[in-house]
Amino acid sequence: MDQDMVKPIRSWLTPYLLLLLRSWETHGYDLIQKLSLFGFPTVDQGTVYRTLRQLEKEGFIRSAWDATDGGPARRLYSITEAGEQFLKDWASALGAYNKMLENFFALYTGKAPTTNPEEKK
Repeated sequence: MDQDMVKPIRSWLTPYLLLLLRSWETHGYDLIQKLSLFGFPTVDQGTVYRTLRQLEKEGFIRSAWDATDGGPARRLYSITEAGEQFLKDWASALGAYNKMLENFFALYTGKAPTTNPEEKK
């Protein structure tokens, strides 16, 4: 696969991490395991943890040390209101992008697009 095609996949890491954290508080290792369920190829753990640190710095998530399981303390991550808003905005943008993709594939397969681009003028 062309390396330029792989770069956009990395940008999907942020919204998927936020989406996972929207459902429950969890540890980084659990997040890495869950990403594979969304079709991510093997994800570099360092990339995930760097992304989590950046998301915390931006105020989209928070973390706290969790030592309740008897083992070494691990960070427990959760989403913030700012993270929820970012995720909402991302979902809205994806809705518009999805419509563009539907039209692309409709034209690609020889079908009529679902909306007329002239209607938006």
